[in-house]
Amino acid sequence: MKHEIIFEVIPHTKNASDSYTKKIIDRIATTINEIKGVSLLNIPEIVEENHIGLPYYRNIDSREFGLMLRQTCKKDIMVNTVVVHHNPKEIFEQWLDESISKYNIKNFVFVGSKINSIKYPGPSITEANFIARNKKINFGNIFIPERENEADRLIRKTASGCNFFTSQVIFEPENVIKILDEYSIKCAECNLKPAKVFLSFSPVSNLEDISFVKWLGAEIKEKTEQKLKSSQNIGDESIEIIIKALNEICDFIDRYKINIPLGLNIEYITLHNLELAKDFANKIIDLKLPVLISENYK
Repeated sequence: MKHEIIFEVIPHTKNASDSYTKKIIDRIATTINEIKGVSLLNIPEIVEENHIGLPYYRNIDSREFGLMLRQTCKKDIMVNTVVVHHNPKEIFEQWLDESISKYNIKNFVFVGSKINSIKYPGPSITEANFIARNKKINFGNIFIPERENEADRLIRKTASGCNFFTSQVIFEPENVIKILDEYSIKCAECNLKPAKVFLSFSPVSNLEDISFVKWLGAEIKEKTEQKLKSSQNIGDESIEIIIKALNEICDFIDRYKINIPLGLNIEYITLHNLELAKDFANKIIDLKLPVLISENYK
């Protein structure tokens, strides 16, 4: 996958007015165009689940949202879908074919189940990968550094055709380094080419943001949380923390010649952090980290 920096953009709610929709699209497009090097927009599928795993879609279809953004800021788009919610399984391939033919989308992220104890109706991640691998598209899966046996999961997904991974939001580098090291070793043992890994970072600006990203599953150690809470400016402090985490990961990859291509997935989680995410993105690009240098940065 040629992209080095992707920017994650959150779809608005279904009940938003046309005027609000235009306002949000214009605001996001303006911000994206002020970031050097972003070549792809990553659009998550916002879905909530009840206690038995039934989905509720509060936000606009990610493909429709992506289409509006693509027309406005002239960037390519990548859409996420929670594959296990496609009911029955055959609907997933229909959705994929429609996304390719009707929406001209060539980049996808397939997301799996949230609750292991629930039997979902749709395909598993590896089943979705096998369906997609003959479609001449780029598709990836999710990387969760804190999850048990994650390196083995990455291997299975790579073997089933996954081209890249986007990580959970990162504040702490230790588990990321550990899993990337294990994944590299296992790829060599299995004679697999490692998939590209997009490291996800999102600055936060207030206490509610901290609670929210922890609820989403990001690891924030108590020491890091206290550092954020005691700072005079949480936004600036969070940028320093995640730049330090990124530097540690990149230093490890470079020092030990780990054969895994890296990219960045920059998020803002909530709209009030959009400008903060832009500032973070431009600071990262200006660092010109060796493992992330691209012609796109110029």
